[in-house]
Amino acid sequence: MAQWRQWAECPGFVDGLPDVKPELPFLPAMQRRRLSKVARLVCDAAWNIASAYPGSPVVYASHDGEMARSFDLWLELLKSQTVSPTSFGLSVHNATAGQWSILRQDMSEQTALAVCADGVETALAEAASLLKEGFGSVLVLVADDPLPEGYAVSATRAPFAYALAMVLTKGTRYSLTLSASDDMPSETGMLSEAYWSGLEWVRFLLNGNQECRRVYRNREWLWQQNG
Repeated sequence: MAQWRQWAECPGFVDGLPDVKPELPFLPAMQRRRLSKVARLVCDAAWNIASAYPGSPVVYASHDGEMARSFDLWLELLKSQTVSPTSFGLSVHNATAGQWSILRQDMSEQTALAVCADGVETALAEAASLLKEGFGSVLVLVADDPLPEGYAVSATRAPFAYALAMVLTKGTRYSLTLSASDDMPSETGMLSEAYWSGLEWVRFLLNGNQECRRVYRNREWLWQQNG
């Protein structure tokens, strides 16, 4: 937590830090080997909290999903003209959510979202709809692994691989409000276009701010902490 607080105050704190691979000692070695980096991070972030809220439906949101694994498969296909069926099956966007269900032996409802810049807000809105349907709690997972540098396209990349896990229940401590408009002021329209809003949510909580406005191309989200 101390390192996360340092990062919240100074994002450049992570520059030069070694890439850490979660050990996941609670999983058999064969199952660990099949997990991508982003899937490992999800399991590491969510395993214990999920145990405290068994049976909760899952909302998984990601911008790039398993693109890093897909890129490796493309290279393998070019070299050998074939790919592993297992690896191919694990390269789809909802693979992490599916693996989570299998590893946890949990048949609860699951939703996998391919999101734009406001990924965490989209995931929370989806989770709120499930609470309205009558569920007592919803497990929200937001994760991304930056596109490989070898994927030579002009694309915004997350500053580092990350996974955020949280459980949403009914209450009044936090609120999230959406304002949509086709004519948002152009000078603010690109303010929050970076897609790692999950990291910005962590910074918001750690900095103790009461509110934060996230402005996108044609919509604005207001995060509020009520006491």
